[in-house]
Amino acid sequence: MGAGRIIEGAKTEGKANATLQASEPQGSDRKGFCAYLRGGKMLEFSGRVTFIRSYYPASYITYTWIRVTTIQTLQVPGYEVMQFLGSGARSTIWQVRERHSSNLFALKRVVKRQAADARFLQQAVNEHDVASHLDHPTIRRILRIRRTKKWLRVREIHLIMELCQGQNVQAERPKDITEVIRIFVQVGEALVHMNGRGYVQADMKPNNILVAPDGVVKIIDLGQSCPIGTIKERIQGTPDFIAPEQVHRQPLNARTDVYNFGAAVYWTLTGKPIPTVLPKKGGYNLVSDNSVSPPEELNPKVPASLSNLVTHCIRMNAANRPSSMTDVVSRLNVISASMSRVRGGQAPADL
Repeated sequence: MGAGRIIEGAKTEGKANATLQASEPQGSDRKGFCAYLRGGKMLEFSGRVTFIRSYYPASYITYTWIRVTTIQTLQVPGYEVMQFLGSGARSTIWQVRERHSSNLFALKRVVKRQAADARFLQQAVNEHDVASHLDHPTIRRILRIRRTKKWLRVREIHLIMELCQGQNVQAERPKDITEVIRIFVQVGEALVHMNGRGYVQADMKPNNILVAPDGVVKIIDLGQSCPIGTIKERIQGTPDFIAPEQVHRQPLNARTDVYNFGAAVYWTLTGKPIPTVLPKKGGYNLVSDNSVSPPEELNPKVPASLSNLVTHCIRMNAANRPSSMTDVVSRLNVISASMSRVRGGQAPADL
């Protein structure tokens, strides 16, 4: 669904008709959940969607029987909803202020709108459970969880989280190689902490890494994290970053994080994804280690030592990758030190 804005017919609560300007001119009736931003205020829509062709310069989407949520109508006991921050799969993120302390937090609101959405509620519960076992400055803290029931069934999960400022790496890709290394050293150290506590992050990607204006780095999503050794009931991961063992539903371990991490670094250095077993377009790929062009071939600013490390991390066979994130971080630190010493910013190629 294309990005858009409300232009007429919107109401702040109850059932309403609304017309939105958007990028898709036509389509078919479907059910779904969309989120649109109007004047800095979040509006959540669920209902029947019809894409129609228009003779006007702009195209329009008509939503009928729409439930609308705004910062005025969203009620969170003990908190004042301040503004909308973002959205994801069946979830929205809001800035909230705790009434008794005036402290600011982020609220992740996950809503079950149909039976299939139960997995998103469970993912939110899992995120809270994993976060409760972690304590690292680069991992966003989740302070508490709230469950909202209707007819004795949980319909919403609210996660009260640390409020983190900045842009994710996918939205604002750093171009300076030393900055890329700085960011991913911090991410790598956080993964070392997670693995040491017995967990795999299992979904490391640029979109899950936030960099604040002052340089602070945060991993902001633990929804797919799990104990080391877990075999998932279904394929979970993000195309372009997913490890082969995730696609084949094999036990996950620290080397899974090594692969996801390497794929994220590769994209950040080159702006291009690696070919994975599960591509974005669907289906399956027959991928070998030779299918991937080294980062230095796509970006000549990447030193050979860093290029070698990244290609080592994304080997198809987990046994051929670095044994741990500790090893990866150690090599990144050596590369960083070498770059700071060598004039012209080129590290030696034999690391």
